[in-house]
Amino acid sequence: MFSLIQSRLLASTALCAALFSPSAFADQFDVHSVVKDVTLYPNGAMIHRKVTVSLPAGEHTITMADIPSITETEFVSLIVEVDGRAVGSLSYEEKTLTEAELYASETAQAAKERLEALEDQLRAKEADLSAIQLEATAAEDTLAYLQKLGNAETQDPVNMAGIARMIREESLAARLAIQDAKERAFVADRDLTELREEVAKARLDLESLVPTDVERLHITVPVTVSAPADVEVSVSYMTDDAYWEPRYQAVLDTEAETLALRRTIVAVQETGEPWFDVALTAATDDPRRRAAPSNIYERVRRLYEPHPNLRSAMSLESDSRGYAEPVMESPVVIEDRATVQLAGLSQTYDVGVIERLLSERSQTEFALSSVEFEPEIVVRAVPLYEDTGYLIASFTNESGELLVPGEVRLIRDGVTLGTTMLDALVDGGELDMAFGPIDGIQVSRILESRNEGDRGIVSKSNEEESAWRIEVENLTFKTWPIEVLDRVSVTEQEDLKIEWTATPMPDEQGYEDRRGVLAWRFDLAPAEMKTIKLSEKLRWPEDYVLD
Repeated sequence: MFSLIQSRLLASTALCAALFSPSAFADQFDVHSVVKDVTLYPNGAMIHRKVTVSLPAGEHTITMADIPSITETEFVSLIVEVDGRAVGSLSYEEKTLTEAELYASETAQAAKERLEALEDQLRAKEADLSAIQLEATAAEDTLAYLQKLGNAETQDPVNMAGIARMIREESLAARLAIQDAKERAFVADRDLTELREEVAKARLDLESLVPTDVERLHITVPVTVSAPADVEVSVSYMTDDAYWEPRYQAVLDTEAETLALRRTIVAVQETGEPWFDVALTAATDDPRRRAAPSNIYERVRRLYEPHPNLRSAMSLESDSRGYAEPVMESPVVIEDRATVQLAGLSQTYDVGVIERLLSERSQTEFALSSVEFEPEIVVRAVPLYEDTGYLIASFTNESGELLVPGEVRLIRDGVTLGTTMLDALVDGGELDMAFGPIDGIQVSRILESRNEGDRGIVSKSNEEESAWRIEVENLTFKTWPIEVLDRVSVTEQEDLKIEWTATPMPDEQGYEDRRGVLAWRFDLAPAEMKTIKLSEKLRWPEDYVLD
């Protein structure tokens, strides 16, 4: 794949190559580029690398050997500039990093030197421990020899007495030596354990500071300067290996009726190299999205001979649209540092200069300012599907910002309830956010029966009548605003006649532009029960069947 890209680029820069003959270059400068600033997007990032080179007068080449390998799509967006001027005759080559290039940064070199120093200490400590263990072994050998000497038979009482004194003295010295060696070995082994842990940590630190992918893109730039100068070379390219995502905590206080939306930015980079002192910006734009709208073409309509069952099928399809299932909303303390900026249609968060952002390690989270709302709190009951009410906080986004899509952790009166997803909410947009069930609000939907044998539904060949009641009971110690949602049948056919009635009548018909969906709103005191009664009657011509 790379050879194809390279051949295309070389072909496209043939004219520029004539202006910069490689044989004329007097000096080659191998430089180490660093990531200076990054704009993170929800699905990628634009990375800007820079390096300053002090050049004498003349024609030179500058080679940056540490650019991460990028895909063909990312290669298209590669831009190389020298002091703001585009450079033409570039050459590209993939190579493996040398050890010097691997530890080119001062931070990585310092970490490498620290690891090497710790490893030297470890080897010295291990040698000291081995020497102590050898002392203990020698003392044990002496003691074993003395025991054999004491068991030897001799006939001279004088010699026996002298040998016994010598064995006693030497045996005591050997045992004391063994005891001392074991004590010193215990201390040395304990120090070794701590040192080994320190070496392992230093090794992990070093691994996080050097590229994990040793295959790198080498970019050679031809530069001519008329006088000695400091030349700045910058490289910009898109990558799929870095992105950001928002996270929220929605903290609802039902007593004070306040809602705080705490916001953070999570930055993730998996480029295979660490970033140091990088200026970080998070943008809400998505450069991967299609830039142009879709085309629309003519729609040609044709008539066909109807199938005998076509009308019934069409009737079923038409009626079923009125009974669509409702869509229910699924249910690091960090210093503030990111600030929002609005520019035209774009919204960015200036995170600032980040001291360190490692690759493929723990995510890094930065706090935004919290947004405060005064929500309208209601307990919504949907007795057609549930037997309890759910707490809903409705609010208008008056933050002056777009709230970007992200995960929201729900906290109600100090209790964590789980998570939900926030869709994009523009400034001035309205949102209903659910905060879990209120078990003390009991709801039932009962199909009424009047006498034995009556199932509550009177059905004829062309008529159907039904009646039901809804009961909402408050078993809590607080008065709650209640919203009850239910439905009656609707039709798109003139031949199907529908009559319905409710006691009391609903406060809203066609709730959220959904035909036949009704809404009642009232306050419910502790131990109070509210009853709603509904009935409907459907009539249609003979020889038709109701679905």
